[in-house]
Amino acid sequence: MAQLNLIKTGSLHLHNHKMLKFEGDINKVESLLQGQVTSDITELANKNAQLSCILDHKGFIQADFILLRSNDVIYVVIENSLEVNFRNQLKEFIKFYEVEIHSCDLSLMGIISAANDDSYQNYIFYKNKQYKLSLRFDGSREIISDKKLTELDWKIANKALLNFLFSIEDINKYRPNEINYDKSRVSFTKGCYRGQEIVARVHHLGVNRREFVTVIAPINEKIDTKLKIHGEILELSNVKIFNTHFKRDDIENKSISKSLKLIRFQDPS
Repeated sequence: MAQLNLIKTGSLHLHNHKMLKFEGDINKVESLLQGQVTSDITELANKNAQLSCILDHKGFIQADFILLRSNDVIYVVIENSLEVNFRNQLKEFIKFYEVEIHSCDLSLMGIISAANDDSYQNYIFYKNKQYKLSLRFDGSREIISDKKLTELDWKIANKALLNFLFSIEDINKYRPNEINYDKSRVSFTKGCYRGQEIVARVHHLGVNRREFVTVIAPINEKIDTKLKIHGEILELSNVKIFNTHFKRDDIENKSISKSLKLIRFQDPS
């Protein structure tokens, strides 16, 4: 697959992310989150991680984050610019649960490893047949792998794995199904949460004729102005990588320019 030549394994400090800790009775923390976030908190076990997001009443994404559970304490890993909106989304509900959110002064590291690499077994938040993405947090400032990655390496790996990195510019722009979040961050079996009715209706009744993909294009390729680009366009020495949508019929009929290599969603199972 095209993604295999892009992804590097190793680790890095995630300086542009913050860790937040939910302080309070764990049952009340779970109840608060279960009614607000799109993932199923009951499936989050100790030493595990879970991709999730929070929506408004119209089903638009307000913040994207990773939930961690350690020793029956739940943490949130979130991109720096999204922290304020995340707190604001929970502000009117949190007081009813006697729960507080505090920033953590912990060193946060992202790890990219092969799916069959048993060195990192905890806090895995994304995995497919080739790779897994995981986190480590503690008081140490040392890189735990001899393969030190850059922020660009991390962004490229996430983009190649179709894990869209949401930022402040994306608030109110997307519903989960538009950027594949319905496949990685949404539970369709849990109880209600904000925006759930709309997300469920789109999932069960909607007809999506367009597919969210990652595109690998030659560095000098002129991008069609008709394409809507989602997020950053990342550049390496010989290629550029970006997210967009293509009509499914065009993909299946191979009507896309042959100079463009597409990465499509892979079922993690």
